[in-house]
Amino acid sequence: MSTPLVGRRALLAGLGALSVASLVGCNASAGAGSQAASPSGEGSFSYTDARDKAVEFALPATAVVAQSSVAATLLDFGYQVAGAYGELKPIDGKLGYQAGDLDLSKITVLSDVYGEFDVEKFAAMNPQLLIDLMFEPGVLWYLPNDLQTKVEQVSPTIGMEMLNLGLVEIIGNFSELAGKLGADQTAAAVTDAKQAFDDATAKAKAAIAAKPELTVVGVSRSADKVWITNADQAPDLGYWKSLGAELVDHGGKPTDYFTEISYEQLDEFSADIIYDDSRGGVIPEADKQPTWQALPAVKAGQVVAWKPAAPYSWKTNAPILYEFATKYEQAQKVT
Repeated sequence: MSTPLVGRRALLAGLGALSVASLVGCNASAGAGSQAASPSGEGSFSYTDARDKAVEFALPATAVVAQSSVAATLLDFGYQVAGAYGELKPIDGKLGYQAGDLDLSKITVLSDVYGEFDVEKFAAMNPQLLIDLMFEPGVLWYLPNDLQTKVEQVSPTIGMEMLNLGLVEIIGNFSELAGKLGADQTAAAVTDAKQAFDDATAKAKAAIAAKPELTVVGVSRSADKVWITNADQAPDLGYWKSLGAELVDHGGKPTDYFTEISYEQLDEFSADIIYDDSRGGVIPEADKQPTWQALPAVKAGQVVAWKPAAPYSWKTNAPILYEFATKYEQAQKVT
């Protein structure tokens, strides 16, 4: 069980999602522009992001900086960034899953915790580009707000839209971006990972079809509060839902990412399988909560470590989806 990122979650819960019409417009422009790059790095990079900001520079892309999970995603697609920032502080000598296969000895680390960024160190890199995630229109989510203007005076930035997009669409957007940066998207490592994802999808779909009565819920917990996830805003849970899984409703507005509740309300969101946010460390006080211990899924051992915000690639999501399918196959109706 995990320590939730309370400040960020509180903000996510209150975000107003973009309208469907505006998202369609943004998505049509995202990644637009000519792409003359080859895996050898010749040509030029051209990209228009969800803010309708166009970025162009000559390849090869050797000085790109990205938020940690973005950097890990691009690495899965064959592109190595020069620098990264975000959650990169090792815990017990190991990076969290959100950092994927990043090797910190090969990149410049501009911060290793959320909410910090070394602008002077960034400028010294002579960066060509900075890439971040967008959970709110126009806001680079992991870059401190008071530094965004300073960063954009040093280099152009790209915001990757995250809200109201499906998992496959998000992964596809990152694959396209990696290709524009010069990574070969026809390489065996990429195509094999895509095949593994498709195989895991087939396994999950068959498991759900065999036990359509099972219910699933995604939760995040602290010592005294619980956050129920809106599957329509969480790309991974939304993908499971699209395959036929029944996700427990979060009880909030359609635009809310999480709904905050007390432990006393937890039984109202009971499900046969609980996906428990695995970011951070264990909080014994949370696991000892009587209402948590009383849940049928907890008693049956049907609580699974959930990995929200894992790198958005075929490589990372294939085993996550395969595990979901396996756990679903093994689960029984307990509610």
